[in-house]
This record gives sequence, structure tokens and C-alpha cells, in this order.
Amino acid sequence: MSDSGVVLLVSSDFPPVPGGQSRYLYDLWSCLPSAQVVVLAPALPGAAAFDAGLGCRVVRVWLPLGVGLGSKLLKPFVLLWQVWRLCRRLRVRALHCGQVFSAGFAGYWCRRWLGVPYVLYVYGADLLEFRDRPGWGWLLRAILDRAERVVAISRFTAEAVAAAGVEPERLALVTPAIDLERFVGMPARTEERRRRGWEGRLVILSVGRLVERKGQDMVIRALPAVAARLPEVYYAIGGSGPFRAELEALAAELGVAERVGFLGFVPEAELPGLYGAADLFAMPSRELPNAGDVEGFGIVFIEANAAGLAVLGGRSGGVGDAVEDEVTGLLVDPDDPAAVAAGLIRLLEDGEWRARLAARGGERARAGFDRRDRARLLWELGP
Repeated sequence: MSDSGVVLLVSSDFPPVPGGQSRYLYDLWSCLPSAQVVVLAPALPGAAAFDAGLGCRVVRVWLPLGVGLGSKLLKPFVLLWQVWRLCRRLRVRALHCGQVFSAGFAGYWCRRWLGVPYVLYVYGADLLEFRDRPGWGWLLRAILDRAERVVAISRFTAEAVAAAGVEPERLALVTPAIDLERFVGMPARTEERRRRGWEGRLVILSVGRLVERKGQDMVIRALPAVAARLPEVYYAIGGSGPFRAELEALAAELGVAERVGFLGFVPEAELPGLYGAADLFAMPSRELPNAGDVEGFGIVFIEANAAGLAVLGGRSGGVGDAVEDEVTGLLVDPDDPAAVAAGLIRLLEDGEWRARLAARGGERARAGFDRRDRARLLWELGP
């Protein structure tokens, strides 16, 4: 480790916890100088395999990861205790806090008590959900105000951070990026389609948590119109989550249940082959203002592009940073099933145009979304 001390990277959302936020942090931190980095993350089954890929010291601790209010309130205090202990044992020159309220709470107090500066990562929904709530809004602003630097994952998120009072000199834009090596030597498309029973089908794919914001229901609502023009269409949904029962009921209600397949949780190792076997990726994410929920970026769009797919996304949140409209994919109104249907039909009927979008998307992914470049940018920002 460096004589100047280590950077302690703290996250309550980290592999093997699934999700885009977890993957974003892992892809960045796995490319940082391992001798100068220590990672604090939740203790979970299967963590050892992910830790081996980091190459640095990893401290796994128990954290309350439940969705209930009790777990959410307890988690920041548990993290504070664990971070404070590590800061007392190690020469920590800075903290990187992977979440605003859990890790950021620990960063705030460690700065006040120990003088350790912290970098705060912000995604979008974490600001929108709490900024106007009594008490929570004050805490959010306090954590933002004390941060040495605030990292936003998209222009949309950066604008929200700026609106919360963070000065431009403390704000940095570091979009998600991917491990491009995962998309080299993917399984043969024909073999993968045969294995999944997709031969003779025109396959639309979604990958993401089954929650209302992701918009899988809007693709299902669009399917009757799409099927009327393209009878071979099939919709494959990868992911798990609380919205599955509603999606299944909706597909049955609209008479398209036989055109919808639920794949369940898809391991990271299988994702490149799954993308490559589909014809189009679609995730019309939408903002849920009442819940303060929004797509901060959408790394799955970059992954799909890297695997050779054109994409369809919802015109909301930070998706516009992940999808270049009519260049790497198509953006549509995510609240309008007719607009989603029209976009899907346009993409599926025009195979040549779809192929051009996919090719440009692949070029963009390789040129601008290499996780090693993003990690270098993050490290150069300091502290």
C-alpha cells in the first residue's frame, strides 16, 4: 500500500447483490490500483468469487439488507461503525461512498470526527426520492455539502445534483462502463437460439429487475399490435422482482401469454450469450414521480449494443446518455403503449436499419464505455 494511505471504498450495494448500481461500482473499483484500495462491502454467499476479481483487500461485514424500514434505518449506523473502525486501524486518505444515505452517512460523520474526506456517488432516484421529505431532505443536503466531490452517472443525475446546490467544481460525471472482454468470443447465435427454443422467432429481450419503473409492462401492452404485423414476435424477460405476478397477469389478460417468456435471474456469465441470441433489446424505462423513481442511466443498453443489438429505450431520466436516438437505438415515450408498439414495429420490420443501429452501438460501446478508461478518470479526480 502507498505511504500516503489507502482509499476506502464503501458500498452496501455490491456483488453478489444484483443490479446496475452494484455492477457500476464493481466495474469501476476492479480497475483501480489494488495496492492503494480497500473495499468494504456486505458479507454474502458467493462473495469470494467476486472478491478474487478485484485483486485488492476486501472487508466483508454483516449489513441489514432487507427492504423494510427497520433495515433501511439500521444500515447507515452499522456501516458507520464498521467504517469508523477501519479508519482507526488503517491509514485512510479518503472514502468513496457508493450510496448517498448508507455509505454517505458514514462518510459524513467520519469527515466530521476524523477529518477524512469523502467522494459521494449519486444515481438519480436516491435524490428524487428523498430531497423534498422533511428530515431526509436536510440529511441529504448535509451529506452532499460535506462531500469533497460528487460523482453523477449521467447528465440527468448531474443536473439533479447541481439543483441540490452542489457547485460545478465539486461535481464529476462518470457514466457506467462495461468489461468489454465479456463480449469477446460469445456463444454462437444459432446454437444459443436453438438451446432456448427461439428458432423461427423474432425475439425482443429485456434484462432488469421486474419493477414498475423498468417498463416491461409497456412492452407487453404493445405486443398485440406488434404481433398483428409480425406474428413471429416473442418477448423474453430476464430478471426477477416483485412485479412479475402483475406482468404475468397482464400478458394473460391481453392474450399474449404464449408470446412472453420469463427467464428469471440471469447470471452475469450468461448475459452476453443471451443478448446475442435476441433480435432487439427493449427497456422503455419511465419515471415514477410519486415514488421518486427514475432510471439514472441504463448500463444494459450499452451491454446490448456491445453484444450486437439495437435497442429501444424510454425517453426519461438518464437513458438519453445510454442510447443515442436513431444512432444506436430508438427512444420512445415510455408512458404510451402505442408509441412503444410503433417503435418496436419500426425496428423489427426494418432489419437493415436495425443492423446499422446495432453496428454503431457496438462501435460506441467499444470506443467510449471501457471500464478501464472510466476507472482511470475516477482515480484522477481524487482525492
